[in-house]
Amino acid sequence: QYKQPAFDKLAFDGARDKLVYSLGYPKAVLNFEYNHEFWVRGLIIDTQRGNFLKIDRHKYVRIAYHGFTEMSSEIRKTLYSRTFNKIPSFSEKHFVNLDTLFQHVDAHLFASLVELKDAHDTQHEEDFDGEIGFLDGKTYEELYRDVRACVDLCHRDGVIKDVVAENPEKYIVHDKGLVPMLRNFRDSGVKVFLLTNSYWEYTSVAMNFLFHGEKVNEQLMLKNEWMELFDIVIVGSCKPAF
Repeated sequence: QYKQPAFDKLAFDGARDKLVYSLGYPKAVLNFEYNHEFWVRGLIIDTQRGNFLKIDRHKYVRIAYHGFTEMSSEIRKTLYSRTFNKIPSFSEKHFVNLDTLFQHVDAHLFASLVELKDAHDTQHEEDFDGEIGFLDGKTYEELYRDVRACVDLCHRDGVIKDVVAENPEKYIVHDKGLVPMLRNFRDSGVKVFLLTNSYWEYTSVAMNFLFHGEKVNEQLMLKNEWMELFDIVIVGSCKPAF
Protein backbone atom coordinates (compact mmCIF):
# COMPACT_ATOMS: atom_id res chain seq x y z
CA GLN A 1 0.00 0.00 0.00
CA TYR A 2 1.26 3.44 -0.91
CA LYS A 3 0.92 6.63 1.08
CA GLN A 4 -1.66 9.01 -0.31
CA PRO A 5 -1.44 11.64 -1.69
CA ALA A 6 2.38 11.63 -1.86
CA PHE A 7 2.54 8.64 -4.22
CA ASP A 8 -0.32 9.92 -6.39
CA LYS A 9 1.40 13.28 -6.80
CA LEU A 10 4.40 11.56 -8.40
CA ALA A 11 2.11 10.01 -11.02
CA PHE A 12 0.12 13.21 -11.52
CA ASP A 13 3.13 15.47 -11.95
CA GLY A 14 4.89 12.98 -14.20
CA ALA A 15 1.87 12.48 -16.46
CA ARG A 16 1.17 16.21 -16.56
CA ASP A 17 4.72 16.88 -17.76
CA LYS A 18 4.52 14.13 -20.40
CA LEU A 19 1.35 15.65 -21.83
CA VAL A 20 3.23 18.89 -22.45
CA TYR A 21 6.74 17.78 -23.34
CA SER A 22 5.93 14.52 -25.16
CA LEU A 23 2.46 15.07 -26.63
CA GLY A 24 2.56 18.81 -27.25
CA TYR A 25 -0.21 19.93 -24.91
CA PRO A 26 -0.41 23.65 -24.01
CA LYS A 27 2.04 24.84 -21.38
CA ALA A 28 -0.94 25.90 -19.24
CA VAL A 29 -1.21 22.22 -18.33
CA LEU A 30 1.97 22.61 -16.26
CA ASN A 31 -0.05 24.74 -13.83
CA PHE A 32 -2.33 21.83 -12.89
CA GLU A 33 -2.14 20.80 -9.22
CA TYR A 34 -3.34 17.50 -7.79
CA ASN A 35 -6.11 17.47 -5.15
CA HIS A 36 -6.97 13.98 -3.93
CA GLU A 37 -9.77 15.26 -1.68
CA PHE A 38 -12.02 15.93 -4.68
CA TRP A 39 -12.41 12.23 -5.49
CA VAL A 40 -13.96 9.08 -4.06
CA ARG A 41 -14.16 5.57 -5.39
CA GLY A 42 -17.41 4.46 -6.98
CA LEU A 43 -17.79 7.24 -9.54
CA ILE A 44 -18.18 6.68 -13.27
CA ILE A 45 -16.26 8.70 -15.84
CA ASP A 46 -18.08 9.47 -19.08
CA THR A 47 -15.02 9.96 -21.25
CA GLN A 48 -17.14 10.85 -24.27
CA ARG A 49 -18.62 13.94 -22.62
CA GLY A 50 -16.00 14.82 -20.00
CA ASN A 51 -18.45 14.07 -17.19
CA PHE A 52 -18.20 12.40 -13.78
CA LEU A 53 -21.24 10.57 -12.45
CA LYS A 54 -22.50 9.25 -9.13
CA ILE A 55 -25.23 6.67 -9.64
CA ASP A 56 -27.40 4.74 -7.20
CA ARG A 57 -28.20 1.00 -7.18
CA HIS A 58 -31.01 1.59 -9.66
CA LYS A 59 -28.52 3.18 -12.09
CA TYR A 60 -30.06 6.59 -11.63
CA VAL A 61 -27.55 9.44 -11.92
CA ARG A 62 -27.83 11.38 -8.67
CA ILE A 63 -24.96 13.80 -9.21
CA ALA A 64 -23.03 14.74 -12.35
CA TYR A 65 -20.07 17.02 -12.91
CA HIS A 66 -18.58 18.30 -16.14
CA GLY A 67 -14.93 18.66 -15.29
CA PHE A 68 -15.03 20.29 -11.85
CA THR A 69 -18.39 22.00 -12.46
CA GLU A 70 -21.59 20.46 -11.15
CA MET A 71 -24.23 20.04 -13.83
CA SER A 72 -27.75 21.40 -13.41
CA SER A 73 -30.54 18.94 -12.71
CA GLU A 74 -32.09 19.70 -16.11
CA ILE A 75 -28.94 18.93 -18.09
CA ARG A 76 -28.15 15.84 -15.97
CA LYS A 77 -31.60 14.38 -16.56
CA THR A 78 -31.53 15.21 -20.26
CA LEU A 79 -28.26 13.32 -20.72
CA TYR A 80 -28.73 10.37 -18.41
CA SER A 81 -32.39 9.83 -17.50
CA ARG A 82 -33.83 6.48 -18.39
CA THR A 83 -36.81 6.23 -20.70
CA PHE A 84 -39.84 4.03 -20.24
CA ASN A 85 -38.25 1.18 -22.17
CA LYS A 86 -34.52 1.65 -21.60
CA ILE A 87 -32.35 1.79 -18.48
CA PRO A 88 -28.80 3.06 -18.97
CA SER A 89 -26.28 0.29 -18.40
CA PHE A 90 -23.15 2.45 -18.18
CA SER A 91 -21.27 -0.51 -19.62
CA GLU A 92 -20.32 1.07 -22.94
CA LYS A 93 -16.60 1.45 -23.53
CA HIS A 94 -16.64 5.22 -22.99
CA PHE A 95 -17.76 4.73 -19.38
CA VAL A 96 -14.92 4.04 -16.92
CA ASN A 97 -15.48 2.88 -13.34
CA LEU A 98 -13.42 4.74 -10.77
CA ASP A 99 -12.72 1.68 -8.61
CA THR A 100 -9.21 2.22 -7.25
CA LEU A 101 -7.29 4.98 -5.51
CA PHE A 102 -4.76 4.93 -8.37
CA GLN A 103 -7.49 6.15 -10.75
CA HIS A 104 -7.92 9.38 -8.79
CA VAL A 105 -4.87 10.65 -10.66
CA ASP A 106 -6.51 9.91 -14.02
CA ALA A 107 -9.74 11.56 -12.91
CA HIS A 108 -8.15 14.77 -11.65
CA LEU A 109 -5.91 15.19 -14.68
CA PHE A 110 -8.80 14.47 -17.06
CA ALA A 111 -11.13 16.91 -15.27
CA SER A 112 -8.42 19.56 -15.40
CA LEU A 113 -8.06 19.07 -19.14
CA VAL A 114 -11.82 19.24 -19.62
CA GLU A 115 -11.86 22.60 -17.85
CA LEU A 116 -8.95 23.87 -19.94
CA LYS A 117 -10.50 22.71 -23.21
CA ASP A 118 -13.78 24.40 -22.35
CA ALA A 119 -11.94 27.59 -21.44
CA HIS A 120 -10.25 27.46 -24.85
CA ASP A 121 -13.70 27.34 -26.42
CA THR A 122 -14.88 30.49 -24.63
CA GLN A 123 -11.76 32.67 -24.30
CA HIS A 124 -9.54 34.42 -26.79
CA GLU A 125 -6.65 32.67 -28.45
CA GLU A 126 -4.13 35.18 -27.12
CA ASP A 127 -4.98 34.06 -23.59
CA PHE A 128 -3.31 30.74 -24.38
CA ASP A 129 -0.23 31.92 -26.26
CA GLY A 130 -1.59 30.70 -29.58
CA GLU A 131 -2.00 27.11 -28.35
CA ILE A 132 -5.80 27.10 -28.59
CA GLY A 133 -5.91 25.03 -31.76
CA PHE A 134 -4.39 21.96 -30.14
CA LEU A 135 -7.23 21.32 -27.67
CA ASP A 136 -9.85 22.34 -30.22
CA GLY A 137 -8.75 19.37 -32.28
CA LYS A 138 -9.10 16.93 -29.38
CA THR A 139 -12.30 15.18 -28.31
CA TYR A 140 -12.87 14.45 -24.63
CA GLU A 141 -12.25 10.77 -25.32
CA GLU A 142 -8.90 11.57 -26.90
CA LEU A 143 -7.97 13.67 -23.87
CA TYR A 144 -8.74 10.73 -21.60
CA ARG A 145 -6.75 8.30 -23.75
CA ASP A 146 -3.75 10.62 -23.62
CA VAL A 147 -4.07 10.92 -19.84
CA ARG A 148 -4.28 7.15 -19.46
CA ALA A 149 -1.25 6.59 -21.70
CA CYS A 150 0.87 9.15 -19.84
CA VAL A 151 -0.05 7.86 -16.38
CA ASP A 152 0.65 4.29 -17.47
CA LEU A 153 4.02 5.30 -18.90
CA CYS A 154 4.95 6.94 -15.60
CA HIS A 155 4.50 3.57 -13.90
CA ARG A 156 6.80 1.93 -16.43
CA ASP A 157 9.62 4.37 -17.20
CA GLY A 158 10.96 5.10 -13.72
CA VAL A 159 9.38 8.53 -13.18
CA ILE A 160 7.53 7.14 -10.15
CA LYS A 161 9.43 4.07 -9.02
CA ASP A 162 12.92 5.55 -9.16
CA VAL A 163 11.80 8.22 -6.70
CA VAL A 164 10.06 5.69 -4.44
CA ALA A 165 13.14 3.46 -4.43
CA GLU A 166 15.27 6.38 -3.22
CA ASN A 167 12.98 7.05 -0.27
CA PRO A 168 10.57 4.15 0.36
CA GLU A 169 9.67 5.41 3.84
CA LYS A 170 8.01 8.47 2.29
CA TYR A 171 5.82 6.56 -0.15
CA ILE A 172 5.26 2.99 1.09
CA VAL A 173 3.09 2.09 4.09
CA HIS A 174 4.94 -0.30 6.39
CA ASP A 175 2.46 -2.83 7.76
CA LYS A 176 3.98 -4.55 10.79
CA GLY A 177 1.49 -7.40 10.49
CA LEU A 178 2.41 -8.31 6.90
CA VAL A 179 5.48 -10.49 7.54
CA PRO A 180 3.92 -12.45 10.49
CA MET A 181 0.80 -13.08 8.39
CA LEU A 182 2.79 -14.46 5.45
CA ARG A 183 4.87 -16.61 7.80
CA ASN A 184 1.70 -18.04 9.31
CA PHE A 185 0.49 -18.93 5.82
CA ARG A 186 3.73 -20.77 5.07
CA ASP A 187 3.75 -22.55 8.42
CA SER A 188 0.19 -23.70 7.77
CA GLY A 189 1.17 -25.24 4.44
CA VAL A 190 -0.49 -22.56 2.31
CA LYS A 191 1.24 -21.91 -1.03
CA VAL A 192 2.10 -18.22 -1.27
CA PHE A 193 3.18 -16.35 -4.38
CA LEU A 194 4.03 -12.78 -5.33
CA LEU A 195 2.87 -11.55 -8.74
CA THR A 196 3.74 -8.00 -9.74
CA ASN A 197 4.11 -5.87 -12.85
CA SER A 198 7.17 -4.22 -11.30
CA TYR A 199 10.60 -5.36 -12.41
CA TRP A 200 13.08 -7.05 -10.12
CA GLU A 201 15.09 -3.97 -9.11
CA TYR A 202 12.08 -2.11 -7.74
CA THR A 203 10.47 -5.23 -6.27
CA SER A 204 13.64 -5.97 -4.32
CA VAL A 205 13.77 -2.45 -2.85
CA ALA A 206 10.08 -2.39 -1.91
CA MET A 207 9.99 -5.89 -0.44
CA ASN A 208 13.19 -5.39 1.55
CA PHE A 209 11.63 -2.25 3.04
CA LEU A 210 8.44 -4.15 3.94
CA PHE A 211 10.45 -7.04 5.37
CA HIS A 212 12.92 -5.02 7.47
CA GLY A 213 10.82 -1.92 8.16
CA GLU A 214 13.44 0.44 6.76
CA LYS A 215 15.58 1.06 3.72
CA VAL A 216 18.47 -1.41 3.94
CA ASN A 217 22.05 -1.16 2.74
CA GLU A 218 23.15 -2.81 -0.48
CA GLN A 219 24.76 -5.81 1.24
CA LEU A 220 21.60 -6.70 3.15
CA MET A 221 19.39 -6.01 0.15
CA LEU A 222 21.31 -8.54 -1.94
CA LYS A 223 20.32 -11.29 0.52
CA ASN A 224 16.63 -10.70 -0.27
CA GLU A 225 15.53 -12.47 2.88
CA TRP A 226 11.91 -11.59 2.13
CA MET A 227 11.86 -14.29 -0.54
CA GLU A 228 11.57 -16.92 2.18
CA LEU A 229 7.96 -15.79 2.57
CA PHE A 230 6.97 -16.98 -0.92
CA ASP A 231 6.95 -20.23 -2.86
CA ILE A 232 7.31 -18.34 -6.11
CA VAL A 233 7.99 -14.73 -7.10
CA ILE A 234 7.00 -13.42 -10.55
CA VAL A 235 8.06 -9.92 -11.62
CA GLY A 236 7.38 -8.01 -14.85
CA SER A 237 4.17 -10.00 -15.25
CA CYS A 238 2.32 -7.47 -17.49
CA LYS A 239 -0.99 -8.25 -15.80
CA PRO A 240 -3.75 -8.26 -16.77
CA ALA A 241 -2.54 -8.78 -20.35
CA PHE A 242 -0.47 -11.83 -19.40
